[in-house]
Amino acid sequence: MDNQGNQPALLRERNNHTHQLLERPYSCITYLRRAISYEKLGYPDLAVGDAYRALLLTDEIADDSGEYHRQAFETYESDLNLERPRDSFWVKPLDKGIEDKVSQGLNHDFEPKDSGPQPSPSDEEQYIDGIVQLLRLKCFACLFEYLCQCGCLRSAYDYAEQGLQIDPGNSIFLDLRRKVIQKYSKFSLEKDPKWNNWTLNPVQELPDQGSARRELYPWNDHEPDRFSEESLKFLDNEMRKVAPKCEVRAVSLPVLESGTTSKPSSKPSATNTQLGVFANEDIAPHEILLQERSPLTANNRLHDPLCDACSAPLPPISALKEPLPTCPDCDDIIFCSQTCFTLATSLYHPAVCGKPDLEAVAKDPSPLAATNALYLLLLGRTFALAETQFIHPLDLPETKYLWGDFTPPEQRQQQENHLRQLPFTFEDNILAPLHLLTKMDIDIFAALPTTDTWIISTLFAKFRGVASARMNPRTGMPEVCAVHPMWCLANHSCAPNVKWEWSGEIKFEARGGEDVVRWGGMGDREGEGGIRKGEEVLSHYCDVGLGVRERREWAVGALGGSCVCERCVCEEGGGAEEDGERSKMEEDRSDVLIR
Repeated sequence: MDNQGNQPALLRERNNHTHQLLERPYSCITYLRRAISYEKLGYPDLAVGDAYRALLLTDEIADDSGEYHRQAFETYESDLNLERPRDSFWVKPLDKGIEDKVSQGLNHDFEPKDSGPQPSPSDEEQYIDGIVQLLRLKCFACLFEYLCQCGCLRSAYDYAEQGLQIDPGNSIFLDLRRKVIQKYSKFSLEKDPKWNNWTLNPVQELPDQGSARRELYPWNDHEPDRFSEESLKFLDNEMRKVAPKCEVRAVSLPVLESGTTSKPSSKPSATNTQLGVFANEDIAPHEILLQERSPLTANNRLHDPLCDACSAPLPPISALKEPLPTCPDCDDIIFCSQTCFTLATSLYHPAVCGKPDLEAVAKDPSPLAATNALYLLLLGRTFALAETQFIHPLDLPETKYLWGDFTPPEQRQQQENHLRQLPFTFEDNILAPLHLLTKMDIDIFAALPTTDTWIISTLFAKFRGVASARMNPRTGMPEVCAVHPMWCLANHSCAPNVKWEWSGEIKFEARGGEDVVRWGGMGDREGEGGIRKGEEVLSHYCDVGLGVRERREWAVGALGGSCVCERCVCEEGGGAEEDGERSKMEEDRSDVLIR
């Protein structure tokens, strides 16, 4: 539900609930109220995050051995004293069958403590237990509705089943379960009229890959004006530290068709302003023009010999003159150099040191889960950097100026299918991040200002546009990734004038000779290699040896749409190799952007 006409009032409502959560971070009731506000604003993914946190708090209330039982129970009792649960918020979308189970508590008016007879302890206990049960069912129903809106039908079905386990035969949850099967059946029959829903196994066959809006949230006050004089000066100074012959400038880029790999009807006429990297001196062919090291790295291998800080391969023991630096309080945490050890201990490692349960999170994933595991591990490194340095995750120098291919504010009023989309699953975007934060000993309720779902979504959006990866040459799966904030400012072209490699630090090398990408529409100047003063430094987000269709499919995740660089437009029109044919030039696929 997207109530565009009532946005200001809904934003105020959302902000009020957020302020209440900052004061009362263990209030499951307030989380549910904010979830409803998010759904009305058109953010069902954020509503899922709040409804799930509310569900976790109902578990804490009911379990007197829970880590946050005291805080959750005291807040819950206080909420009940502030308002008796009689309005529609408590009962909808639950029917009379559930309400009857707690009718004695719901219909009992307790007198103030200073007058009249007091309820017996058993009455009070029954009342509290009944409302907790009602809240849990409310969470299930909300999670079902919001997950359906995100497209995560299998997870939604699971919560309808959980509701029926608590209250078998409940008509509301029976209807919800029927609703999700009907939705999928309609979709399947439209694709294949011969499809037979009698053989449907919902637990295995319902789709669970959904999407969410990819935009700068109206309440996000951490995003800088990347084009202000102050920002450009800061970025330019940072760029000169790693690339002395380069500078950062604003540049106009075409607006791409969101999320499509199909052939654009023409080169877009609309443009938007982004940042780019330009040479401020002539750069010779094969010259190294950028060298950058970043602490924002991750690898998804559990016992592979990789540096914990930079993820570079460790040298063989036979080549060592002295032992490599290690953390004395951790098992198997090794660094490739004293430089990386110092960087780790000052920037991120104290937040994860001595926490053995954390070491196996998202490690050795299945091939299908490898990419999302890397994004999760980048998230974990980001929170470790933030916790160690006492900086908000979105204010870190490694994340602050990253652009997440967000929907521009002026396009928010357009239809939903024109908005940027972020891949979303309940497991990858909600469960796994909260599990990781818990393993880091971060209180996901008290730390809401730095761990809120919208912050996690913003970081994922940024990572998906700029993270580079190193592929396993044997399996072809990404196993190491990193975010280099200066390197990623270079824009994409399928005829780049640099090539890059990453091992510990990332490097740009000006193309020259056989490295120059040769295509039908290139000019004589481009064939010379090198980069002249004033020219833009152009990187590549895909294997540039592929045909135009394959390149577009590869790069669409990072670009946010179908590439319309000069080479793609030329080859699309038949000005060079046929679409899908292999270029004569073979690219090394070991270093790519993860999609």
